[in-house]
Amino acid sequence: MKIFILSPSTDLLLTPDLRTKLSAAGEIIYVTEIKPFQKVTELFAGNEDRILAIDPDFCNWKIPDSLMDQIPSLKAICLQTTSFSWINLEYAKQKNIPVLNVRNWSTYSVAEWAVMMALNLARRVPLIIKDQWGKDFSKHQGMELKGKTAGIIGLGHIGKRIAEICQGLGMSVVYWSKHSRDECFSYQELNQLLSTSDFIFPALASNPETKNLITDTMIKTLKKTAIFTSITHPTNHELLLEMVEKGQLFGYGFEEESGKTFVEYKGNIWAGPALAWCTQEAGRRNAEQWVDNIVNATQGILKTKVN
Repeated sequence: MKIFILSPSTDLLLTPDLRTKLSAAGEIIYVTEIKPFQKVTELFAGNEDRILAIDPDFCNWKIPDSLMDQIPSLKAICLQTTSFSWINLEYAKQKNIPVLNVRNWSTYSVAEWAVMMALNLARRVPLIIKDQWGKDFSKHQGMELKGKTAGIIGLGHIGKRIAEICQGLGMSVVYWSKHSRDECFSYQELNQLLSTSDFIFPALASNPETKNLITDTMIKTLKKTAIFTSITHPTNHELLLEMVEKGQLFGYGFEEESGKTFVEYKGNIWAGPALAWCTQEAGRRNAEQWVDNIVNATQGILKTKVN
């Protein structure tokens, strides 16, 4: 069995113990230099069974259908991410190629990042920084979280962890979820949650089903004193920016993908790089689960198959 590890972050991700575990499962071919698939010539040579384990940064978050046609004896594709939108699952299924992802490895880091953004916005840190760390006791006056209401949209692993942290900070927690229910928190209909919560945390998977869940009409019902903190972009990002600029919303936090910094936005805007997942612990869990998936796939064990 040949195992192709395509990742520019191999040295960072894979400890000696994990490399030893991989070596026991088959012949390992590491490709750390980012280059077109066609230049990874070993990938297409021979007829031995093989596993493709791939980091999305290697291929700019896109695995073309044609690649699955060209690789001989491909027994599985092991993604290094939870997201699988960067591969055509239906096409892989037609080709009888199982696709595996990693799951729940960044729950704690992403939840903590979301709350960190909320804390920064509550204390108007973006405005303080833009004012050269000056002190304006009127303009820079923030708010405390204790006693406020946190509205969690989506009570999966990340949403529940955000709810637990908020509860620990002395906040009341309400939530909306299509399927999940938890007696530790209060369920509310989505319209009510958005119009009454002091802090809103969407924690939904990004997919066609959730794309238009939060409508413009709902966004416009947010309290003027509310903070909207997003780990996934909501339906109308521009509307939220406009509301903060006009003083119709206390603050808005999100991960910036355009290269802008928060100082380029007007008002209490927290815009940071997409590093919510980036902790030592999360990286270790990601690598361990990725290696487990690869080793299991060599034995036909497909615990996290998504197609």
